[in-house]
Amino acid sequence: MSEQDFPPELAAIVGRYELAFLVSIGDLGPHTTPQHPILNGNRFQITAPGPATCRNISTHPAVTLLWPPVEPDGHVLIIDGHAVLRDHTLDVIPTHAILHHTGTQDMSRRCADCRRFHLAPPYALS
Repeated sequence: MSEQDFPPELAAIVGRYELAFLVSIGDLGPHTTPQHPILNGNRFQITAPGPATCRNISTHPAVTLLWPPVEPDGHVLIIDGHAVLRDHTLDVIPTHAILHHTGTQDMSRRCADCRRFHLAPPYALS
């Protein structure tokens, strides 16, 4: 995925959120940390990830970024990707994203306005 390939609509959606949770997988299971990822071209950057996150991505580079809904009945933004550590900065190259409606009593509305984005395959780690 080149920089111009990052969907402008998805970039605008990301801009509406603040705090995200970074989920990495280690030998002992999932590890979740609050982060403020910055979209830079076709990747997200996280400065100064913690030691557990760094240890996890060294053996399991698949990660998930999850932004909780802004409103109680809003959407969760979930972006899967592959991570690489570069000089105390974690780069996350997105591979798939979904803007998913949170649980609601009205099941007909629950996924009617969900959006999926298929992004780059993991070869874009350069």
